[in-house]
Parts: sequence; C-alpha cells; structure tokens
Amino acid sequence: MEEKPLQSVFFHFRFKFIAITTIAFLLYVILSGSRELSEFSKSSEFQLMGPFLIFVMVLYFIFRKFPIKCPNCYKTIPTKKNWHCPECGKMQGKDRYLMDKCLHCKQIPTISVCDHCKEKFRL
Repeated sequence: MEEKPLQSVFFHFRFKFIAITTIAFLLYVILSGSRELSEFSKSSEFQLMGPFLIFVMVLYFIFRKFPIKCPNCYKTIPTKKNWHCPECGKMQGKDRYLMDKCLHCKQIPTISVCDHCKEKFRL
C-alpha cells in the first residue's frame, strides 16, 4: 500500500523567497553599478539598498511570527511553541519558532504535527 505524501504549508518557502529576492536585487545593484566607486555610490540603485535590506529584515521577522494553517483541519497553528524534533525525537523544553534549529541535534525541522488534529505535515 502506497503512503500518501504529506501536505505542505510552504513555511520554509517564505524564507527562501526572501533570500532569492535579496540575492537577485543585490546582483542587479552590483551589475548595474558604474565603473567608479564614487559614481556608484551616487546611483539610485545604491541608494535603494538600505531601504530594501530594512524591508527584507522586517519581512523576515513578520513571516516567522505569522501563524500557519494546518493543511488537514485548516485550524491556525502558532509558529512559536514547544515543538518535537522529527530528527532526534526530543522536545525543545521551551517555546521556540518552527524555523529555529533544534537545541539538541541542530537540524531545522521539515515536518510538524498539528496541535488540533495530530496529523503530520511538511513545513
């Protein structure tokens, strides 16, 4: 009997999207720069780097606190809780974000369990 693949809430996709967008923007700024550093520092692309990086940092902190919905029962699950590590099988001992590394094995969890329906899903 074939097991059905776990549904995903695309939690880690949020952070991958931010990283890819930041890298693409920085490449654009670097590649569109002038030959001289003094000209480059006066360009509009260079002046947009500060506000863009601040915006990305704000998105990072918002996305990690933004609750997720269970793909099975559609109830809201907090992203900060005392979670069980799927790799080493140990509890964290305190409330931690789902995107943090495990205190024991230093792995980032890829699977979580819903507090309501007790079903597993991919992050």
